[in-house]
Parts: sequence; C-alpha cells; structure tokens
Amino acid sequence: MEIFKNSTVKIISIVLLVLSGGMFFMSLPKLFSKILTKIIDSIPTEPMYDADGKMIHQDDRHTLYSFGNRRQFSIEKCGGGTEISVYLLDRDKGKEIDEIKNFTLSSIPYIYAFGRNGYTKLNYETGETIQSENITDFSVEDQKILKNIESYNYLNELNEKRHKRKRNS
Repeated sequence: MEIFKNSTVKIISIVLLVLSGGMFFMSLPKLFSKILTKIIDSIPTEPMYDADGKMIHQDDRHTLYSFGNRRQFSIEKCGGGTEISVYLLDRDKGKEIDEIKNFTLSSIPYIYAFGRNGYTKLNYETGETIQSENITDFSVEDQKILKNIESYNYLNELNEKRHKRKRNS
C-alpha cells in the first residue's frame, strides 16, 4: 500500500476520518432528542374523562389508596420532617373528609375510618358519607368494624417507619 506513504494522502484520510467521526457524534444528540421526544409525548398530560364527561383522577406519590369508579376518593399521606398525616379526601370536591388515624377497606363499597372528626363511613360508589363522634350513631355491624379499627393506629406505624429510615440513612 504505497498510496498511504504519501503525506498528502495521509492528511486527507485523517481529515476524512475526523469529519466522519464528527458527523457521527453530531447525529447522536439528534437521535437522543428524537427518542426523548417520543418518550415524553407518550406520557399523558391531559386529564382523562369517563363516558359521562367526569374526570378520572390520577394517583400520585402521596396516594396510599384510591377508590370509586373514577378514583374520586383517596387516602393520601402528607407531612414534613418526621411527622406524617393521613387524610381521607373527596377529589371531586377538592376537600378533606377527615384527617384519619386508621381505616379499613374490608367491606366493599365502604371505607371505614377513625380520625379527628370521630368515625366515618364512606360509600365510595354513591359518595354518601356518615360521620359522627358517637359510635352508637352507626348500625351494630358498622360498630363492630369501627371498634376494630379504633384500637389500631396506622399513623403511628407510618411515622415509626419514617423515623427508622431516617436513622438508617
């Protein structure tokens, strides 16, 4: 290969090699930007609606549970530092039903909760809420369920787990 011994040919081949390598590396950002654009475009940003035109709520990182056909009710945790609060929320109305200490999902379509406002029974299919500080305002069957959840404190368990994670970090 006598041709590569000529210095002019060496210079031209090096220039072509550098240019082709540069074009390759310049095309990578375009390729990556196209891939990222496709990924970002596939993430839904607009709210979804059901057949009746009502919004279907999306869960986020604070949502522990959501229920109802459109997930219009949820149990969400909030808090800063070392303390966590848990709320039963009506997402359609944008308001909290109660700050709760414990809840149960055992009886479909009902959520039973014990919290700051006393006892709560929520029918998440109809949106009917019964709330009272006096347990005798509920049926005998409901009282059994509410007494079981009153003794257990889910909020304390969440706070203890958070403290352990902070200590181990």
